Amino acid sequence: MKKSVTPVLVLAALAVAAVMAIGNSTTQTLPFSQDWTNAGLITANNDWSAVPGINGYFGENGATNTTGVDPTTLTTDLGDGVTDVFANQSNPTTFVSGGPAEFDGIANPTVAMQGSGTADAPHLIVYINSTGKQNLVLSYTLRDIDCQTNSGIIQQFCAQYRIGNAGAWTNIAGSYVANACDGVASSCTLVTPMSLPLPGACDNQSEVQLRIMTTNAVSNDEEIGVDDISVTGQDIPTATNKASWGKVKTIFRY
Repeated sequence: MKKSVTPVLVLAALAVAAVMAIGNSTTQTLPFSQDWTNAGLITANNDWSAVPGINGYFGENGATNTTGVDPTTLTTDLGDGVTDVFANQSNPTTFVSGGPAEFDGIANPTVAMQGSGTADAPHLIVYINSTGKQNLVLSYTLRDIDCQTNSGIIQQFCAQYRIGNAGAWTNIAGSYVANACDGVASSCTLVTPMSLPLPGACDNQSEVQLRIMTTNAVSNDEEIGVDDISVTGQDIPTATNKASWGKVKTIFRY
């Protein structure tokens, strides 16, 4: 983000907003998708209750203000107890608060994220139920929607998973994006489509959590939309005739 935000003011605002934070961690069956075209899903700050299976988080990483951290090195919970979102935004270029934000006043609405001096690792968590499914694929699109006049900005992203609702996060192979913004002053055209096969450990689970995360950039941060989120899977085949399991039929010809 534009580093003009005063951390003390942001922390004070978060302290008040935390009381009103509402999440929705109900696991969703597959196939699952969210493209943010429904502006009625997020209508108040820090309220994700109408968004099935997705919550957003500010991502504070302790008391230190760190920049340029590789998100793949962060595998613990990062302020996941309190949800966060700035609702009903319309100008990604002038918006100056870090964390998740809903931009429904632009031509193609999206939920976007940017780091800040207090939002060390803002992220979304997707909650799914993969019971009866295998060969899962997580897909989403990273969209640079911030046309600020600064150049050379580096906005890193990655995606992680875990089974259940606790424990360390594991990086998803191929999910690291070194820079999701085009880095050109007054330009916001870069689109980065992601399609990530999930490991077999995610198959046939009552709860799988997927975390899409960025970190606080070294200089300014840009708003990057996380759009067209989907999780798909294939049905796990089931045998219909138990008497034939493990047997080979022999055909005799006379």
